[in-house]
Amino acid sequence: MNNRRALQRSLGEGLNSVMRYHFWYVLIHIGLGVIGYQYFTFTNIGGLYAFGVSLAVQAYAIFEIHRDAKPKFDASLRSAKSLKAAEEMKADYRKRLSRVWFMRSCMYALLTLLSTMAVRGGGT
Repeated sequence: MNNRRALQRSLGEGLNSVMRYHFWYVLIHIGLGVIGYQYFTFTNIGGLYAFGVSLAVQAYAIFEIHRDAKPKFDASLRSAKSLKAAEEMKADYRKRLSRVWFMRSCMYALLTLLSTMAVRGGGT
């Protein structure tokens, strides 16, 4: 029974730590959209500006995720059967972080554009 409670507690803590990576970044990107409404437009160049800003902001978010995940990853890395398996695990870890960075950047670029559209009151 104690194992079940420990599992539920760890899942709850995991959810809280994941949510902290989203809440503040949602506010940051809404604020960027409000401040940069002249630059972030629904045009090719406006979308690129929003995506570039999102890449920069989300790089720090990925650093935070990496900082929290690194100890667990190192623990699993020590259990690798061989050096080749450890190298594959490292490559997969980097690939996963890169995918998360790209996905979050796309998502938050769209949020930035939508908040800009709300400030301007239209799609142009």
